[in-house]
Amino acid sequence: MISCPGRAVGRPISADEYRGDVMPTCPECGAPGVPLMFGLPVPEARDAAADGHLALGGCLVPEAAPNWQCPRQHRWWDPDETAWEERLLAALLAHGYTEADTTS
Repeated sequence: MISCPGRAVGRPISADEYRGDVMPTCPECGAPGVPLMFGLPVPEARDAAADGHLALGGCLVPEAAPNWQCPRQHRWWDPDETAWEERLLAALLAHGYTEADTTS
């Protein structure tokens, strides 16, 4: 299960709050990255992507899948998967996703 330390489940958060203290930066251009998600996106993921809070990588997951993307569409893998999971979940929660969405 993915968790966001220090945050009550179901409490609405702002788009700025979900970004946390440190966002990974692109190794090519230095721009801040957003979580890159592969697979069939839930509606909240499509909304978050439309707002620039995460990136959608498509339905097929490449063998060496990156987990971040910058606004210039550079993609890279960062080994801190906990930060990626927390930021991905926070972006989804900021767009209306709830824990109840995972139980159906």
